[in-house]
Amino acid sequence: MNYLRFEVRLIGAERAPWRRFLIKKAATFDSLHLAIQDACGWENCHLFAFRRSNRGGTIAGIPDDFEARPTPDARGVKLAEHFKGAKPASCIYEYDFGDGWLHEVRLVETVLLPERFVRRLEAGERAFPPEDCGGIPGYENCVAVALDRPTDEVDDPEELREWLGDWHPERFDLAAAKRRFDL
Repeated sequence: MNYLRFEVRLIGAERAPWRRFLIKKAATFDSLHLAIQDACGWENCHLFAFRRSNRGGTIAGIPDDFEARPTPDARGVKLAEHFKGAKPASCIYEYDFGDGWLHEVRLVETVLLPERFVRRLEAGERAFPPEDCGGIPGYENCVAVALDRPTDEVDDPEELREWLGDWHPERFDLAAAKRRFDL
């Protein structure tokens, strides 16, 4: 069975969290969206789009009838339509248009494996930001508070620490993540 090995990295963070996983080559961009959500610990409660670059055209996302140029439905756009041959080998995944989380999605390679599965998480580092924390500036504030670093950007560090709960920027448990991710 043919699989695509992707590496997904948060853009703009000082120490960017990342994940690497395999997904069926025949999958759609919606399947890739769900894989990124699960691999990164996002809650899948915001809009998303895949773009050719930061300023490039939209490859796939959630269709919006009010856009001048309609967004292709991610459920109907196959990964193989965009990731064919050597180029293009990457795209941008934007999640939560309010916080503006940008992820570089890089195709590492295409692999042929004898076993069959839908997707498999292979590696990663660091925790992705908590949902709705305010984009990269909010994430960096969360990191500072979680690591007990001084910051003038947070009015009430104790309140933020309580909101964060047990979230820690360096925590990533691959085995636990695989139990949620692998299909």
